[in-house]
Amino acid sequence: MHINSSYTYLGMFLQEARDRMYSYPPPYWYGSYWTYVTPWLWIDGSKNGSYTYNTWANKIGQRLDVHSPFTITMWGDWHPAAGTGTIYAQFRNDSTVALTGKVLFVVTEDSIYKPAPNGDQWHNHVARDYLPTASGEVVTIPPGDSLTLSRAFVLDTIWNADKIRFTTWIQDLNMQPDTTIEIWQGAMLDIDELGIMEYTGGEVTAVNIKPVPNPCASSTRFAFTLPAGERYQIGLFDVSGRKVRVLAGTATGNEESVEWNLRNETGRRVSAGVYLYQFESASTHATGKVVVR
Repeated sequence: MHINSSYTYLGMFLQEARDRMYSYPPPYWYGSYWTYVTPWLWIDGSKNGSYTYNTWANKIGQRLDVHSPFTITMWGDWHPAAGTGTIYAQFRNDSTVALTGKVLFVVTEDSIYKPAPNGDQWHNHVARDYLPTASGEVVTIPPGDSLTLSRAFVLDTIWNADKIRFTTWIQDLNMQPDTTIEIWQGAMLDIDELGIMEYTGGEVTAVNIKPVPNPCASSTRFAFTLPAGERYQIGLFDVSGRKVRVLAGTATGNEESVEWNLRNETGRRVSAGVYLYQFESASTHATGKVVVR
């Protein structure tokens, strides 16, 4: 996070990032008082990362070995011509107790080349925008349950869209004695992993996909209309991203009704839970979820 307001002329200062950093107690003891210094590694809610670069890889490696009570799955769509879109993230509580935490979303830009006063020339994963703010959203998720949140975004024309990444995380609300505010899990999604909504004649061509019923217990149907002769495919995935089933066909030009009988490719009925779908054709792309009882 570039929190130094003197970097405004470089186009990398973000007040939200500064507010986010100052929401933590200062990490560095400077002779007789605590203060903020940069660069500094804040790792999963802990201020104990230090400013010594050569220790960072080891600290991050140790943190990766810590078990997380959450699994996060991300997806989304965007309109390149307009620079707008929506990010979705599903937070699944894998623990045996209800957990209350704060969820944050941030847009970052990677590989920015701009010589700065401190000698740095390359700036990676720079915070560009918090969605909608750096204060986040407090949520409670029961054990074994999941919650899906969405955030709309707008890309500034001065950003390099090819280098944009979206990050989300869920964080404890309680500060530990060492001033750590534990981040339970995080996830990152590159912009090139988003579904693209195409423009035709200045308008977005989109299909309103709404599986009905949803939630479902025996089957659900996808209703949509496409030009006659256009091929379509509906991919169904579990929350870990594994493909469960593919439904495909050719549009007639009338309203289509495609049934999923809640069975996988081998014919076995899927377990209760949340499943993600991805609709693709030559003219459109859409994503969403199906809840199976």
